[in-house]
Amino acid sequence: MSSLFDGVVRTENDHTRLLRNIMERYPKAAAAILHSLLKQNISEDEAASLEFRAQYSVSGDEGREIPDILIQGDGFRCLIEAKIDPWLDLTEAQKRGYQACLNGNWEQHLVFLVPTGWKYSESASAVSSSLSADVKVQILHWRELIEIIEPVSESLSDGVLAEAIKFWKRWFGMERLTPEERELLKSWHKEEFSAFRKLEQTVDKAKGLLSAGGFETETETNFRESYGFYVKRAKAYLLYVGIWTKAPAPLSISIRKASSIWLKPTSLHSEAVASPKAPDHLFWALEPETWDDPEKVSAKVKSFLEANWAD
Repeated sequence: MSSLFDGVVRTENDHTRLLRNIMERYPKAAAAILHSLLKQNISEDEAASLEFRAQYSVSGDEGREIPDILIQGDGFRCLIEAKIDPWLDLTEAQKRGYQACLNGNWEQHLVFLVPTGWKYSESASAVSSSLSADVKVQILHWRELIEIIEPVSESLSDGVLAEAIKFWKRWFGMERLTPEERELLKSWHKEEFSAFRKLEQTVDKAKGLLSAGGFETETETNFRESYGFYVKRAKAYLLYVGIWTKAPAPLSISIRKASSIWLKPTSLHSEAVASPKAPDHLFWALEPETWDDPEKVSAKVKSFLEANWAD
């Protein structure tokens, strides 16, 4: 929850647009990605001359097909179908639609960009079998993509590109232990691990209770520094409940002060605690008696919502 892209890049389409923008903005990164995919030397000038489009509409026999990313140049076309959820398969329309997008005389590639452990590699194989033998189909993992463009980022010393890589590393579980964390693990305390696992279970059960009670919730466990969930209303965020290294307490409620996707409270009837590590958030610590009691956490969240958001 500390990246430039947190709260902005959340859906599959968001990740797709971010990748498309990186490839268009940084020809060196695009050249490195295409070199890995095509097994051909691609210069920066060649990469800069290519067309990069996200969610571009292509006419087909069954209607409009919309591949995630279209990369096109003189006699060359590459489609990238991106997935960020290892449990999300291709839709039936997607499985049929690639034929309409890859039916010319040019060099053609189809790439499935997926997280590690994607459960539907057989779908990619089935699509490959349905296409012309001239279409080269492959699977690329997000981890591999990040490893391809990270050296480019280091050579360019570009803050935005570095931030995108940092964000993707957290999202796709590539963060390495810091020296301080390694030293901490050397003095292994199983009781600490057990305590945090129990705290995570409290968070999970509290989310389940709120969801069962009719509240809109969204799990947030993609980041190494936090574990919790959001409570939402009409797709807008109301508050976050959970564990966060930047919070002033092991378990807390927090809201973001200034964001277009967060609903501001009608009024605040309880005093918030600030954290220098997260100046754009306000925190309310949950008392120790709630740490192993999901019913109490759920009740505290309900009470907080009733007090600070008018119906």
